[in-house]
Amino acid sequence: MPLPPIRRSAGRLIAPLLALLLTFTGTAALAQDRIAAVVNDDIVSARELAERIDMAILFSGLPADDATRRRLAPQVFRRMIDERLQMQEARRLNQVAGAEEVERAIASLGSNNDMTADQLRQAVERNGIPAARLEEQVRAELSWLKLVRRQLAPRVVVTDQQLDLALDAQAGGGQEELLLSEIILPVYDPEAEREVVAEARSLMEAIREGADFAKLAREVSVGAAADEGGDLGWVATNGITPNMRAAIDGLQPGQLSDPVRSPAGVHLYLVRDRRIGDGIAGDTDARQLSQLFFPLPSDAPQAVVAQATAQAEAVRPRLASCADVDALAEQVGAPSSGNLGWLRPDELPPDLAAIVGNLKINEISRPVRSPAGIHLLMVCAEGGDDNDAARRAQLREAIENEQVQRLANRYLRDLRKDAFIDVRVQF
Repeated sequence: MPLPPIRRSAGRLIAPLLALLLTFTGTAALAQDRIAAVVNDDIVSARELAERIDMAILFSGLPADDATRRRLAPQVFRRMIDERLQMQEARRLNQVAGAEEVERAIASLGSNNDMTADQLRQAVERNGIPAARLEEQVRAELSWLKLVRRQLAPRVVVTDQQLDLALDAQAGGGQEELLLSEIILPVYDPEAEREVVAEARSLMEAIREGADFAKLAREVSVGAAADEGGDLGWVATNGITPNMRAAIDGLQPGQLSDPVRSPAGVHLYLVRDRRIGDGIAGDTDARQLSQLFFPLPSDAPQAVVAQATAQAEAVRPRLASCADVDALAEQVGAPSSGNLGWLRPDELPPDLAAIVGNLKINEISRPVRSPAGIHLLMVCAEGGDDNDAARRAQLREAIENEQVQRLANRYLRDLRKDAFIDVRVQF
């Protein structure tokens, strides 16, 4: 008879292995055989955990000291356990990301840090972290995304009434808007809520000490915008739930909220800016954009830039509409590509704003070089035109994404509930 699942909160951690983990660098041989957790048929070793903590520190820009390791350990450990569950389900459903997909994602991550994929791997290894840890994390994220798109996205239905309400909220002028970022820490066990709130406060301290919010969000957040560094864009205050609004009312640009509880977990918000919106749907300067993006580091050799430019030129004849751009972006898995939504000229870099300003609807730009890479841009619709259908399509996509994320969170919660999870370390 199989053993019943042992369900323990991965966030409830106290002391025996702490000294080992905190002094792990240079002492890998002492920890390599230790088991941190058993997750069904997989294990998380103490060595893997320590290396992932160090990788989180590296990417978040935090100081590599004992206090930081203590602060990040619960979130990193929880994420690793979730990744094991996600990869197990992805294998079961034959949705594991391939080597080419992983390589493209690592190249994009390197580009965000002004590095090639090889340079990024070398930087990771110079800090005593095997590049395999980076590849494992990227593969798990991509595989879960493939699974969610295949299994959950077809189940989402957005009604016309939902779209009408969203359009009414978007079109109303005079509303205050906040440029927000968020980090969400999951609460798997209601009894662990206090501990997760304490972890959130610990992250607040790290951010106030200089940690990069966006990089930290990519490492520990379970929110839908985690891959974008927690960036939620401009959000109208009338679209924020009352308890969330109470947490961010009065915050000035650059300030953090206190931890806020919701069904999704414990949230931290960063207010990056405030403005009075004038209803972007009716803004004659606003344009709905799509792009195909070829990431490159800012110091890429001229030969590499020329090659990427030639690739962009080669696909231009295939792009006769924004649907073509979005379809190609989906097909090739191009990062930061596809529908960019509605943007005003002042929300774009000046060089890109000048290019967009001269484009007609469904006209593809020439390849445009920016510090981040090569862009092909297309205007899908303009504010003030008869473009209700385009706006509705954009809003439908945003609402669908939000609903898919809720289903994904529930899916992972159920996997965790039914899993055999034996936590063998305490912090």
